[in-house]
Amino acid sequence: MAIITEGMILKAIAFIKPTAQTMLRTQGLTWGPKYVEGNIRINGLPASKFRFGTMVKWNPKWGEIKNFAKIAQRKRAEAERGRTNTSAIVAARPWILRKGDYLYSGGAYRDGIAVGVSGAFGWVDEAIAIMLIDVIVMLAHLEVDGRITAKQMQL
Repeated sequence: MAIITEGMILKAIAFIKPTAQTMLRTQGLTWGPKYVEGNIRINGLPASKFRFGTMVKWNPKWGEIKNFAKIAQRKRAEAERGRTNTSAIVAARPWILRKGDYLYSGGAYRDGIAVGVSGAFGWVDEAIAIMLIDVIVMLAHLEVDGRITAKQMQL
């Protein structure tokens, strides 16, 4: 069994959900809709999907209907391929972008953990993605600490 499990991913999603939902209700952090869709992939595990906020009927004032789940998946793949956050790719390494990639922030990557989020402003999406990675990393460290304390020194 690997250190990071699907259960840890679900726990990380649950931990940051209240903060993400508060962000989505805060004036100035979204451009229209008050929800985001997300996608997490960690080496060796199937992708996990999530939604924060309340999905509502699309308002024509927001422009064309966007498929946030699909955009989040693409941001996650872009961050995973570039091994960094999508904001860093767009700002410093745009030549690695491929046809179909987005110029939005919202994808994050660290050491095999990739998250894409879409629906709010790009910087808000990316902050939520980074928070998820941070909590997953924290849970992995706590799991290792527990195994060391229990003298379970081999996976």
